[in-house]
Amino acid sequence: MKLNESTFFVLPAVIVLLLVVVFPLLYSVYVSLYNYDLLLPSPNFIGLGNYLEALGDSRFIASLIRTGELVIMCVTVQYLLGLLLALSLYYHVGRFRGLIVALLSIPPMIPPVVIGYMGRLIFHPVASPVNYLLEVVHIPAKPLWHTSAQTSLLTIFLLDTWQWTPFMMLLLLSGLMAIPQEYLESVRIDGASPWQEVRHVVLPLLKTVSVVAILFRALDILRIFDIIYVLTYGGPGTSSEVVSFYIYLTSFNYWRIGYGAALSWLLTIILSLLAMIYLKYVVKSF
Repeated sequence: MKLNESTFFVLPAVIVLLLVVVFPLLYSVYVSLYNYDLLLPSPNFIGLGNYLEALGDSRFIASLIRTGELVIMCVTVQYLLGLLLALSLYYHVGRFRGLIVALLSIPPMIPPVVIGYMGRLIFHPVASPVNYLLEVVHIPAKPLWHTSAQTSLLTIFLLDTWQWTPFMMLLLLSGLMAIPQEYLESVRIDGASPWQEVRHVVLPLLKTVSVVAILFRALDILRIFDIIYVLTYGGPGTSSEVVSFYIYLTSFNYWRIGYGAALSWLLTIILSLLAMIYLKYVVKSF
């Protein structure tokens, strides 16, 4: 009787999970095997044709490379800045640490769409306050920011870094707070300098938290969409077109639903392989 009652209460959640998660995944695999184009009268089965086309799609490959560049830039800078902020708060701020952490926690809570519209104002090509500050400090360069093919990806990087560096800082600060004080006191008694303490004790003990923080941010950047949609729409040209945005354009602007599904599964396969390599060779080394 208890088994029947528990099954009765769990069954609605299982049904919702099947309808919302499992069925769309299976259906997307089915669609990816068809030439599913809304501009055509009816889809026809082409097998792996969409996947083979994607392997020769220079625009798709370029968007993958562009996404990889953004991931490397964002994760590297955000980790270093987050670590610097976390160490500063841990060692040099005591009384007002809670207030500072609360203030720094505001950017990650802002919706990315709002960040995109903020970026359009801050980096306006004509009335940019950033360019005004550059002029005040006698820097003659006046970039066009998101309206230039040379600086559009840089603008997205700056906005993403401003928003998500505090998130990285919070994760690393939580790892610092979890370090037993006995470890730090013992190295101080042995006469270690602050730099030696951080290098030989703190950083090794932060490796696990660092792995999690880097993985979280990398996966989050790989699906970046909102800021690009609002700020650049993948342009100028394709200069800021990352893979998630290209899949969106393929599916909902060009109406190639089957090809878009194939691109999504190829991206999933690539991410799964990278995650396996990361977990096997990076995490196990710790």
